[in-house]
Amino acid sequence: MYRIGEIANLMNVSKRTVDYYTQIGLLTPARTDSNYRMYGEDSIHILELVEHYKTLNMPLEEIKSYIGMLDSKKAIDKEKIEKHCEQIALLMEHLKEEIKVMEPMLQKLNHDEKDMLTNKLSIQGVTLAQTLLLLFG
Repeated sequence: MYRIGEIANLMNVSKRTVDYYTQIGLLTPARTDSNYRMYGEDSIHILELVEHYKTLNMPLEEIKSYIGMLDSKKAIDKEKIEKHCEQIALLMEHLKEEIKVMEPMLQKLNHDEKDMLTNKLSIQGVTLAQTLLLLFG
């Protein structure tokens, strides 16, 4: 368990951010007898998810909704899951278009530079493909 300052330092966010996420219900700390907030491993996972979704330019309310879907105690909202899958499909389409735009630039790279990028993208691509297969397989 971590106090607010400890989890903020660990996750490289401000104490104010942790406090705000607690206020809006993203994080639910336990309270000690002396009323200190203590954050567990679940809070670390949530903060990692928030940072991930923020990189996708997703608003906090939407992030909160998606994280809520992951809570196994709640009923599954199929409509929200479908919407989330549609957003993933849009992101994938956007990436496909980005690759088309980058193609002329990639053609100018030398063999070693291409290999380095291919290896880096291959690892990420394999991870993504494995995740998709687990989810839909």
